[in-house]
Amino acid sequence: MSEHPSAAFARALVAALVERGVEDYVLSPGSRSGPLAHALAEAGAPNPPLGAPKVDLHVRIDERSAGFLALGIARGRAATGDPRPVAIVTTSGTAVGNLMPAVMEAHHSGVPLLLLTADRPAELRGVGSNQTTDQVGLFGAFVRWQADVPAAALGEHPDRATALADRAVAAALGDRAREDMAAAPGPVHVNVAFREPLGADGGVWADPPRLPTPTGGIPIVVPGDEPAPLPPVARGVVIAGDGAGDVAREVAEAHGWPLLAEPTSLARSGSHCIPDYVRLLESPQGEDLAARVHQVLVIGRPTLTRPVQALIRRAPALIVARFGARWREAPHHAQAVLRDVPATWLWSAAPDDADPAWLAEWRSGGGRVHAPEGWGPRVVAAAFADSLTPETWGFVGSSGPVRSLDRLMPAAPAGRAPMLLANRGLAGIDGTLSTAAGVAFGSRRIVHALMGDVTFLHEAGGLLIGPREERPRLRIVVVNDGGGTIFSGLEHSAAPPENLERVFTTPHGAELAAICAGYRVPHTPVRSRTELAAALAAPVTGLEVIEALV
Repeated sequence: MSEHPSAAFARALVAALVERGVEDYVLSPGSRSGPLAHALAEAGAPNPPLGAPKVDLHVRIDERSAGFLALGIARGRAATGDPRPVAIVTTSGTAVGNLMPAVMEAHHSGVPLLLLTADRPAELRGVGSNQTTDQVGLFGAFVRWQADVPAAALGEHPDRATALADRAVAAALGDRAREDMAAAPGPVHVNVAFREPLGADGGVWADPPRLPTPTGGIPIVVPGDEPAPLPPVARGVVIAGDGAGDVAREVAEAHGWPLLAEPTSLARSGSHCIPDYVRLLESPQGEDLAARVHQVLVIGRPTLTRPVQALIRRAPALIVARFGARWREAPHHAQAVLRDVPATWLWSAAPDDADPAWLAEWRSGGGRVHAPEGWGPRVVAAAFADSLTPETWGFVGSSGPVRSLDRLMPAAPAGRAPMLLANRGLAGIDGTLSTAAGVAFGSRRIVHALMGDVTFLHEAGGLLIGPREERPRLRIVVVNDGGGTIFSGLEHSAAPPENLERVFTTPHGAELAAICAGYRVPHTPVRSRTELAAALAAPVTGLEVIEALV
């Protein structure tokens, strides 16, 4: 059988990407993307053909779920200290548009994705060909780099594929030595035209050309001048937002300042952490403390509460670091915005500058959270938080559950905050199921995911995993309170009850047990704290759902 140009180019591209560290691929079926599908089927087989690279391949019917699964795998990889891009393969047409929600989240949260979208060759564009649209530039400013790759001719594939893979991986991983938004990690769009024949050709796999100086997919960082130490301030506050990391705790302890850490900051631990800070800031005592702050240090990207945003707005002195991929969008009144936390910030404050009474006041008002009583969403959230361990990671949906955790999670021992992730780039509920599954795959950990019923229903299709596909070790805890009750706590609650219900809380009446049965996913209903504790304590062997009926 003779070698097909499209099939040969697809093999060369996959081989070049794998050499640059791209090992995870999520594919949705389609004909125009057939050359890539055939190549990945071979590379993802238990026994790949001679010369084929080994990849982890996941197949999903729905491209929207596929995009979020890839995003979750990339997040899981990064959380284990092994950041690398994850590739998504789609056919042409609306399949490409379905990636937009995941692309937007990846753009704003700085997650490296490679969008490998198939397209018609030049002669079939703009002439009414089936499933053909304007895919070039479709993702606009939400991608770090994009390429429209012409259909391959026989014999030209190895060098072209190597150069394309090199550029795409470098752009997805970003360049921390550059100080602009385009240099942050994020999604990259590679739109590849494939000319028929699109089928498998039985061709051989060849080693891709070697780079003169292979980087292994890790960008080189050129260190700049070390920033000066933090100003000597007696009454400072450290706010740890999403993705801040344990360094936020270390900075707070070095300077004797209170630490206000969101649950996904990975910094909610140690003696300086004020776990009940939300309730404190809402009280008269908190308002007095906020009025006396000399300096606010923001590490990570806080997004959960209005009192914290008010504290940032009123800060007489503000310094920001690790604001994520949107670091150029930090508050405009910040005196300094840094991509990372410099070592000088960990220098201890001079004894004369520290004010022990300052930290003591914060501790007296918000040093301990109160365990919720009875049975309800906060009881479920508290039990979920207690179930997280170093080997059992957490993923939480946006909306109500993450805010419940923010109010009731205690401070862990220093440096032992639970691994708790969320899609906080745009804080949408899109793709929560698939992202959590991806985290389980990427981290190779058990994952407990907490979400509301509307979030679950929004992507119930994420439960669809084919019989030939690996299943994540994922336990999904759904708080079913009959709709989007978060709106009841916002200003919309002042609307007439019938309007609030119809256009905001949206009661659904869906039977989650029947939905799970349709997807052949084990389902356990719980109606009490005791039943929930028993369900959470059981071993996790695959994908399952616990429905907390509150």
